[in-house]
Amino acid sequence: MRTGGRTAMFTLDDVVEAGMRIGLVELTMQKVADALGVTTAAVYRHVPSRSALESLVGEAILAKLELVDDPAEPAAAHLVSFASQLRRFTLGHPGTALYFQRLFPRGASGVRLLEHQIAALGRRGYDPSAATVLSSAIATITLGVTVGEQERAALLESPAADEAMAAIAGSDLLRQAAAGIPAHTPEDYFVLMITATAEGLVAQLPPGRPITVPGTAP
Repeated sequence: MRTGGRTAMFTLDDVVEAGMRIGLVELTMQKVADALGVTTAAVYRHVPSRSALESLVGEAILAKLELVDDPAEPAAAHLVSFASQLRRFTLGHPGTALYFQRLFPRGASGVRLLEHQIAALGRRGYDPSAATVLSSAIATITLGVTVGEQERAALLESPAADEAMAAIAGSDLLRQAAAGIPAHTPEDYFVLMITATAEGLVAQLPPGRPITVPGTAP
């Protein structure tokens, strides 16, 4: 706050806490400054750039993600559980999916999550390289689906949603296809897709098999 013409003291922790309240989607240096009641120049004395601010806030948010591993689950089931936990977290913290997608890991929180996955798959017979490949593949698909899900949710209130429904209504074949799909939630669809993906990945890369590039000799 500004009092008596002087700016109150604040710390880097205050900047990060303000950024977390704002969230990654709306995060700007100006909004952090407004939240703290200071000038943007004052914020820049603690954080050199918007990119640095995003990293600080993103890592602080990711520190809240605690992945749970059931040792009794086989590799494919573990990957599905990992994906579901990642999806729920990123849906609950808008902007984190894009943060993951741009560059990961960027800091200690991201490293901790990746190490968790390497250790979890290591308990299932995978070496660190194979564990990284499997985890990265599942995470890439999960984040892409989550970003798309968030964008579709935002469009549901727009004229684009009406246009899509009208397009389906105008096609006998699409109406027939839609009628044959049971009622389901976005999570139901996600689990179906990610389960098939995880089972396929594990079939291609079971424990002990060396990583190969498709089209090359093993």
